[in-house]
Amino acid sequence: MPSNSNSRHTHREPHRSSHHHHRHSHDARSRSPRRQDEPRHKRKRSPPPPAVLPYRARPLVKQDFTAYKPLFASYLDIHKQLYLEEIEEHEARGRWKSFLSKWNRGELAEGWYDPAMLKKTQNAAASTGAQNAGSRSPKRQRRESPDLRPYNTTQEVGDTKNDSSSEDEIGPALPDSHGRRAGPVIPRREDLELRDEMTAEARSHNIADLRYERKLDRSTQKERLEELAPRADPGSRERALEKKREVTGTLNAFREAKSPGAEEVPEGDLMGDDGIDGYKKRKKEGERKKNEREIRKEEIMRAKAEEREERQAEIRAKEDKTMEMLRAIARERFG
Repeated sequence: MPSNSNSRHTHREPHRSSHHHHRHSHDARSRSPRRQDEPRHKRKRSPPPPAVLPYRARPLVKQDFTAYKPLFASYLDIHKQLYLEEIEEHEARGRWKSFLSKWNRGELAEGWYDPAMLKKTQNAAASTGAQNAGSRSPKRQRRESPDLRPYNTTQEVGDTKNDSSSEDEIGPALPDSHGRRAGPVIPRREDLELRDEMTAEARSHNIADLRYERKLDRSTQKERLEELAPRADPGSRERALEKKREVTGTLNAFREAKSPGAEEVPEGDLMGDDGIDGYKKRKKEGERKKNEREIRKEEIMRAKAEEREERQAEIRAKEDKTMEMLRAIARERFG
């Protein structure tokens, strides 16, 4: 029996020792410093290559504000309609930061990177500062924008100006080569509307002038009547008698108007203003207005037809140009 127990004990020893070794290694790992406590070394990405700026300009920094202040002021004036002298300091700093980022990324127009543009703005700022120093109130001056037109366009404009200035001949201008028809031109709808507006405006002016003339005539007649039969002084006995006579005359006229008896009614009151002649006149006036409406309608129809013909001519010209281009391509390919 004791031998069996000893053998069992010796049989369990290797298992217990292996278990103790595993536990010891686990404790050693647990006592090792954690990976979370270790400093994390992030991979630093290489900065993007700087953008190639026009005119070999260098990237700007915040300290360049003093040197590039005139150029920055011109940029704000042209693109933002703001004056650097009128905005607050924190707003100016923010807009300068935005200007720097656009400058360094090369997002501005090429004219802003031109050293000549910087020199021009600096000279303009210096001259403006000298003028403002001599005057009490500083004047705001509109900054010049950089010339962003291509060279060919500028040269063509200059040639056109030279040609136009050199042509100082006397006589009527030569007809253009756009194939316009000679003779009277059918008015457009815009021309007809302008004519109607001018007619209505002239009519309103005539009515206003006529009313003013009538008012002057009434005042003149009143002055003449007072000169022929001057009224008595206000508040006097003669003036009171005049008022009494006027009231008596008004009452007598009213009494005679209400008295019975057949009165002769003029033909103008029965048939209108001027009787049969007035009726014919009004009828003729209505026919004239009707004819004017018909004439205006015909003018509008002619204007629409002319516009339609012009659109069709433009469409035909485009089609002819397209067909000519297709024929040229076919000749190049197939001979």
